[in-house]
Amino acid sequence: MNDLSTKRRRENLKRLLKPRHIAFVGGKAVEDCINATRKSGFAGDIWVVHPKYDELAGIPCVPSLADLPEPPDAALIAVSRERTIDVVADLSAMGAGGAVSIVGEFAETGEDGAALQARLIEAAGDLALVGPNCMGVINMFDRAAVWGGDNVFEPVNGDGVALISQSGYVAYSITNVEEALPLGYAISMGNQAVLNVADFIEALLDDPRVRAIGLYLEGIVDVAALSRAALRAIDKGIPVVALKAGGTEESSELTRSHSGTLAVANELWSTLFRRLGIVEAASPKALIETLKLLGSGKPLTGNRVVAAANSGGYAAMIGEKGRAAGLKFPAPDDAAQQALRHDVPDLVSLLNPLDWNLPWASMARSETSDVGLGHLVTDEVDLLVYFIDWPRQKVVANVWWPTLEGLTRLNARIAQPVLVASVLPDGLPPDLRRQLTDAGLICLQGLDDALAAIAAAGKYHSLRRSVLADSENRELRTPQTAPVSVTQLDEAEGKAALASCGLTTPMGVTGSSEGVIAQAETLGYPLAVKLLSADLAHKNHAGAVHLNVGSKPALEEAIEAIKTSVRAYNPALSTDRFLIERMVAQPRAEFIVGVSYKPGLGHALVIGRGGTAVEELKDYATLLLPAGRAQIEDALAGLKISGKLRLSDTERTVLVTQIQAIAAFAEQHRSCLVELDVNPIILDTEGRATAVDALLRLARR
Repeated sequence: MNDLSTKRRRENLKRLLKPRHIAFVGGKAVEDCINATRKSGFAGDIWVVHPKYDELAGIPCVPSLADLPEPPDAALIAVSRERTIDVVADLSAMGAGGAVSIVGEFAETGEDGAALQARLIEAAGDLALVGPNCMGVINMFDRAAVWGGDNVFEPVNGDGVALISQSGYVAYSITNVEEALPLGYAISMGNQAVLNVADFIEALLDDPRVRAIGLYLEGIVDVAALSRAALRAIDKGIPVVALKAGGTEESSELTRSHSGTLAVANELWSTLFRRLGIVEAASPKALIETLKLLGSGKPLTGNRVVAAANSGGYAAMIGEKGRAAGLKFPAPDDAAQQALRHDVPDLVSLLNPLDWNLPWASMARSETSDVGLGHLVTDEVDLLVYFIDWPRQKVVANVWWPTLEGLTRLNARIAQPVLVASVLPDGLPPDLRRQLTDAGLICLQGLDDALAAIAAAGKYHSLRRSVLADSENRELRTPQTAPVSVTQLDEAEGKAALASCGLTTPMGVTGSSEGVIAQAETLGYPLAVKLLSADLAHKNHAGAVHLNVGSKPALEEAIEAIKTSVRAYNPALSTDRFLIERMVAQPRAEFIVGVSYKPGLGHALVIGRGGTAVEELKDYATLLLPAGRAQIEDALAGLKISGKLRLSDTERTVLVTQIQAIAAFAEQHRSCLVELDVNPIILDTEGRATAVDALLRLARR
């Protein structure tokens, strides 16, 4: 899509999201959709198009789109998939704003469906088409819904949050089940044939009523556009929180059959989210609870928590689970302890989390929770959370009201957000949540989801800060297409190519067995001896590497041993050429740096602890390219081996420089690079880093 077409579609999307009139195209199936639009509170014109029916849902039908009074701002299409293409073309030609296609069986069904979807895209032109295979859009800020059936619609007055979901049912379940959530927009985007998640994010960022955006994603359509939209959200300070699916091999098949999009591995999802400052949620409920926190009027600035519960056991559990989730519970300082002891009975411990058991002893007063807990909310604390499970009977619950009244007053006078959360998943009844939310408190449900949401939301401030400090290196480009055929270079060729970008490699000699033996003295012993073959990716598996060869006789013996081992491993492999290199003296540690092509994303850079046991060690970090120096430095610093070695500034600089050389090579060859593996890069005791092995595979596209 060119820039002009993108701009036109996005302008038309605004018409779709806030329509003056909505046209429904289809038979009896559209009646429920029409009733849903009425139920949402839509006050504009509703038109129905059908060539045979006189009326549907009590609205007179016109036989064709051409008979409408004017091009509609929005349309809902509920006809066969083949007919959908014609309707979309007609809407585009007449200058309609946008349309929702609720019918499926396009790209998610295989090659035939993908061909139909390609025709649908072409037919759309500048039309803002949502779907196909979706539920549609809901705008409760302005009381409008272009939606595929009956639903709960709750108006949102003032600011709120938005949800963009690749799954129609995820959007359906959240809008119909969740309460005390100011959900201004709910968008079910389906296959993203024309409009993708980036288009919707961009549109929502233009609405000042949207405080935070939640995403449910199963795959990537346009990672470059997503990166631009996410970075714009970072710039505006609008948090984006995402839940992803389809990140395992098994679930990726379900993703392709569900929405016809390209699945992404879990690890790469997380890498992408970190790069773009998107907060990652671990479950549907955690997504909603995190969205509540990020969309509140009080921004959460960190993960330092004061927690209180009505049970010592729960307080201990909250502390244990919270710390495991990455939360910090600062101990009250001496001044806070003295103030707390002055205003709160001795029943309350001077710990964090607190065992706030006053209601049990009928000693709870609103002043106690307001003033007492207020002593603990210092500048070293980011939020206060009070855990309670509300009794079902009013007479039993009355004892807890003074505490909640005090928390409401406390929330009104401090900068930090005050949360009320339940331990049990349904521990706060809907009416209570609504009442507390209207009073300005944030209500979360379920201990694990609440703690996960607090931990996730607490990362946003630091995520945004790191992205803003390195914003010029965060945007992603459109990836290259998948390779048609792949050529592997031998080790000497690969090292020579990488050395051209500044990678340090050992002094070496290549040639026949006789040739390298004759030149060994010029390098000096000890030596590494390797078979040189572009057809052998893993030399160790074939016994094609000998290290620490200390003399000419030992070299001759090593070469013969390699020939024998390789012939046994694969008789078809040639054993005519060898590479000998000077061994790195006094090695201190080994690192691995790899680059590989990831469909839909581009190239990923892996930095980790190297050697032959790299898979077992699992000490690595992943970045997407291009990556700036700051990202590389952070990835290296986060490795366990870096902490264990206590790398000096000089050592870090040397390693980062070598990693940058590899990243630079990958950028220069992004059109043809399939895989690059430098393992190991040896850091020696003199602070030098040398790449002693390299695998390089290039593509023809």
